[in-house]
Amino acid sequence: MELQQASEEPMLRPFRPEDIHACTRLTWEAWAIWPGEPEDQVNPRVMEGYVRSFLVRSNWREVAYDSHGVIALLFGRIGKAEHGPLTSELTMIPEFLFRRYGRPLSPVVLLHFLSTEFKVLLNMPKSDAEVNLFIVASTHRGKGLGTRMMNRFMDSAKKAGCKLVTLYTDDQVSNWSYYERRGFRRVATFRDGLTSYFTEKESKGIVYSLALK
Repeated sequence: MELQQASEEPMLRPFRPEDIHACTRLTWEAWAIWPGEPEDQVNPRVMEGYVRSFLVRSNWREVAYDSHGVIALLFGRIGKAEHGPLTSELTMIPEFLFRRYGRPLSPVVLLHFLSTEFKVLLNMPKSDAEVNLFIVASTHRGKGLGTRMMNRFMDSAKKAGCKLVTLYTDDQVSNWSYYERRGFRRVATFRDGLTSYFTEKESKGIVYSLALK
């Protein structure tokens, strides 16, 4: 999967275990679930469990990097994954509770998390491909990197015979309009309790799908 690119362009390669901390930092900076609090009081590693839950359910794991490190990631499913979303997330709950990732999640946060995931499971169409986690560093947005990574994922899904790609996002901390510009259509919308809790703004969760031709 290694690509030969011009030296000034970001390189793409499969995720490696040693990338976990860079991917955690990238996700933390993109979503900042505890905005405004100093880092010495909030350990960004709490996001690591979230990233790992997507790794478990994904069989497409690609990162983009340059001389400064990992600058984008796309984790997804093509075909049937070994572990489903419910299995991957339930296995992470004990790790959050026992402080593996620093600050433990409170029962209130876990309740919002589980209720939101239940809504996603109820509203997500059955598909043979899914975008699980897709992030591009703010310094590299608008330069075509995200489109390049998404096109590679879509092309591989088509070659594998996939017919429908799905994903879940929200309207507060995610670039939902990007998916609509790519032709994704809204399948369902509902209140995202987890994002609403952290951002202190009413957040709408959105389930999208795209038919592959």
